[in-house]
Amino acid sequence: MAETTYLVSAILTGALLLAVGTLVLRIENWRRYELAGVAGTGGRASADGGRSARASGDDSVGAWVAGFLALVAIAGGGAVLLVSDAGVASAVGSWLALAVVFGVLLGAFLLWGTYNSARFRGLPSAHAALVSAWLFGTLFVTGIAVKLVLAG
Repeated sequence: MAETTYLVSAILTGALLLAVGTLVLRIENWRRYELAGVAGTGGRASADGGRSARASGDDSVGAWVAGFLALVAIAGGGAVLLVSDAGVASAVGSWLALAVVFGVLLGAFLLWGTYNSARFRGLPSAHAALVSAWLFGTLFVTGIAVKLVLAG
């Protein structure tokens, strides 16, 4: 009975993933997004009409989809392997170490994503780095505050 439940759950999750992917691909003309003007530029557009090299379609959507599916397969496969095989779970060791690695990867992804998002929106590299550093500082202070509140 448990195998049937897992199989149905996997099929429903896959169907949901496909539905979300289809929805994202059919959203209205998201590939043609134009910047209206960036703060600090006085509303002036660049010589290329306000579109950077990244916004002009140089990035392949297929590469992004393939990368996302690879990450889903790796994360899902790793989770299934950890849950299903006791030998692998004992080889991983402490679950705390796994949680720390996950937290570091999530934080790095958040900071990198913030930097790239700011660059994509037309901010200079220094301003984008400032936004990313500000986010890191905010998360750091929030983490310390949570630790102090929960400690006592």
